[in-house]
Amino acid sequence: MNPLKIVSLTAVLLVLCSCAQLPKDYETEKTTAITGTEDTALGLRSIAMRQGHMDESRVIPLIDGVDAFYARVALVRSAERSLDFQYFLWHKDLTGQALLKQVLDAADRGVRVRMLLDDLDNQALDPEFYALDTHPNISIRLFNPFATRGFKYIDFFADTARVNRRMHNKSLTADNQYTIVGGRNIGDEYFDAQEDTNFYDFDVLVTGPAVDEVSAQFDIYWNHEAVVPVYAFKQNTATSDDLEKVRINLAEHKESALNSEYADDVRSARIADALRGEGITAYIGDADVVWDDPDKGLGKAPDEITTMKDLMRPYFLGANHEIILISPYYVPGDGGVGATLNVVKNGVTVSVLTNSYTSTDSGIVHSGYSRYREPLLAGGVDIYELKSTSVLERRAGKVAYKSAASLHTKVFILDRETIFIGSLNLDPRSIDINTEMGIVFHSPEMAGEMASALDEGGLEHVYELKLVRSPAESKGEFTTFTWGIEWLERVDGETVRHTSEPGVGVWDSIKLFFSSLAPESLI
Repeated sequence: MNPLKIVSLTAVLLVLCSCAQLPKDYETEKTTAITGTEDTALGLRSIAMRQGHMDESRVIPLIDGVDAFYARVALVRSAERSLDFQYFLWHKDLTGQALLKQVLDAADRGVRVRMLLDDLDNQALDPEFYALDTHPNISIRLFNPFATRGFKYIDFFADTARVNRRMHNKSLTADNQYTIVGGRNIGDEYFDAQEDTNFYDFDVLVTGPAVDEVSAQFDIYWNHEAVVPVYAFKQNTATSDDLEKVRINLAEHKESALNSEYADDVRSARIADALRGEGITAYIGDADVVWDDPDKGLGKAPDEITTMKDLMRPYFLGANHEIILISPYYVPGDGGVGATLNVVKNGVTVSVLTNSYTSTDSGIVHSGYSRYREPLLAGGVDIYELKSTSVLERRAGKVAYKSAASLHTKVFILDRETIFIGSLNLDPRSIDINTEMGIVFHSPEMAGEMASALDEGGLEHVYELKLVRSPAESKGEFTTFTWGIEWLERVDGETVRHTSEPGVGVWDSIKLFFSSLAPESLI
């Protein structure tokens, strides 16, 4: 492309950006969670499940992707009065459309539905969302939306500072009695529905006092000034006829999916017994819900708002013996490295599980993480990287059992007594830019069992990183050593040592080099 064409295209983009503005003159209703739902089926079940522990929360881990999808469908089907969804991504794929059909069915039977979505990557569903919003029982709002609809990414040219700030929170709450919180978005790769690659992710199904806290944070976000209802956009011309078309399309999708291999996986979901109070262990304990002030999405200075960084710091500093950090995107920065090494110096063991190069879905994040491996290892931090060939905690379903693995779990285990489950990654974007949320659950039983599971079965599924010294080399009067990283892999009970990063060829090295030039603030 010649320079004149580039200048012309840039000028056109800038004109388009300058023309697009967020809606201003519209009315919106402030709404809050529906309370007094103890007499619903979910409310009665919650009371029955918490007998003798009414002041504590009951938590069921959702490790398996199929179980996580089944649990969501079960909650939506069971809801009688309200459903609140808060998600970063909602894909137009098998599971995304199937869940959307359940949402519409719930609204048709009189359930009030509020859907609060980030606006970064849901444009394929914009027509459906516009149409669904015409339903009298469905309201859809977007956090920090793009003014330009359609190819909305051109807003990055003229409004970068604002649209770079996204809502990464994730929760689904039914009847203000049960909620699901964790790392999963809505899409096939989060629910073990893809044949090639799926995420190892983690949520929890929660009932008890923590649900009120999740609903409280939802209400704060839902009514925030950074949120815009979809009906306010002039590009939204949806009518009741469009809703009927969506209804037909979703019904056809359901019929076509009923005989799929994934449907067979869902029908055999292990979580079904747990939802009936059988089979899978539930944990009882105190739970604190933590979240970023939504003003973070407006770019407010850190000293003006309360952030996850502020809320999580006391937990990390309060650890006495051990911290286990599971984060798919781990870019601690110089400050994070220093803080972590200070914790190690105080006698606390710190272990990090993150993605290897072969398992990550973000090369630019991996390049940012790589530069910190050596100082962390030198300071005594234990680092493990997930192998893409791992089948850890994946049952032998029909679709995903042999698929490649990519870590997406965000879990922190403190002293094997307290566990954080949520959306927070340990990288600059999560900590400084996006909004996040999660649950800090005080349960030595759950925290200890999860840590023990990593101890007992984890090494077969990861590379263990070690900092090793090369043989002494004589240079005149001096003897020198160099340090390098080795990746230890367990194969059939034997240890295999890799002196270079597994899976990184010449072309991969070139890509990682150029990725490393990007500022960490853009990762």
